[in-house]
Amino acid sequence: METKVWEKSIVRKTSKKHFSAPPVKLLLWPSIIFVALITQIPFIVTVYYSLHDWNLMRPDKGVTFAGISNFLDIIIEPSFWEVLKNTAILTVASLSLCLFFGMGLALLMNRNFFAKGIIRTMFISPFFVMPAVSGIIWKTMLLNPSFGLSSYMVQLFGGNPIDWLGQYPLETIIGIVTWQWMPFFMLVLLAGLQSVSPDLMEASMLDGATKPQQLFYVIIPHLLRYIEVAALLGLIFIMQTFGEIYVSTSGGPGYASTNLPFYVYRIGFQAWDLGRASALGVIIVILTTIVMTVLFRFLRRTFGGELS
Repeated sequence: METKVWEKSIVRKTSKKHFSAPPVKLLLWPSIIFVALITQIPFIVTVYYSLHDWNLMRPDKGVTFAGISNFLDIIIEPSFWEVLKNTAILTVASLSLCLFFGMGLALLMNRNFFAKGIIRTMFISPFFVMPAVSGIIWKTMLLNPSFGLSSYMVQLFGGNPIDWLGQYPLETIIGIVTWQWMPFFMLVLLAGLQSVSPDLMEASMLDGATKPQQLFYVIIPHLLRYIEVAALLGLIFIMQTFGEIYVSTSGGPGYASTNLPFYVYRIGFQAWDLGRASALGVIIVILTTIVMTVLFRFLRRTFGGELS
């Protein structure tokens, strides 16, 4: 009898504690409010200034309402379309190369061989290098036409040094970005490879599948979720490329290697036209959202059965 009374008292206490506890959704509100403050308020301020004419080179004019004239000025600017093309080429080329070489390195690192840990660390190390430092390394140590490693290798085989940053600026930026972000793709895809069941590979081998058949019909279908994550995150990171361009080519010659983020810098902090720079920032947000949505739907439509 005493045992039953004791059990009932415990049930009452736990039920009171359960009902007195705050709802889980209520606990999420501080984080939601914090994220909204640090993301949406700057964007709202940017939208506000995008509708105003504010040039720090003309302090006498102050901040005046301009409507959508800043957006129209950017759209009719020939350099904007050149920069937009550069951004598309840089993003698509770097993303494709990162996926291709990242997959190759992930397949290599998924094998057992001598000094695997050391080699894997060497492949991962570019990912931890700051973007500005990456640009300096490539500009001075590797691609300098006078004393860079590439110049030495070309002269070693009887050729003439190549000014990569002057003759092929956008291609060079693509190489630098690929070198820096390829380890990220390798890590994501390697995590997917290590989750492939050995029984599945053994079963496909018993069915007579060759190595290429295992790759295309077993491994890649299993990696589709990981490819989706790597592609979406990589798209966000690569579209924000700035430091490599700033320290290596400064967007030149002309606008040959300028992308959209660096174009904002040139308008806002070289021409000091904060109104047009804000308008360009809003355009970038809209374009990024559209590209992300299209890519996500493409992946869902192409690999819908596997990703659902």
